[in-house]
Amino acid sequence: MDETLFSIGFKKEGRFYKHPYCKHLFIEFASFPVSIGDEINITPDLVEVNGTFIKIFSPTDCIRDRLASYIHFKARDCLDQAIMVAQKHPFNLEKIKKWCIKEGGGKEFDDFANKLKNIQGQS
Repeated sequence: MDETLFSIGFKKEGRFYKHPYCKHLFIEFASFPVSIGDEINITPDLVEVNGTFIKIFSPTDCIRDRLASYIHFKARDCLDQAIMVAQKHPFNLEKIKKWCIKEGGGKEFDDFANKLKNIQGQS
């Protein structure tokens, strides 16, 4: 896998693969079992890319993953990443809210919901 990614310009940085043309995107191959916070029953979406099917987080799970870092590590940039996903893809807000509360992140969910509402109100 490394050789294929390297051959198209990706460089390995820690556990991530980054491409110089993709400033805000990177690839991470999750270890098993895939979890988001304390939840381990994650069912990935199956997406076709150029004839190949890949397993990837749904937008809802991607948002929860980013919010997990915001909740547990106070990583503000992860809140911003969750907002970016929410702006571009349909997601399940109620599932995210319930999960955040279960993770002890009620305040962080409010930050997410309020920031998203403010951004949507500006457009």
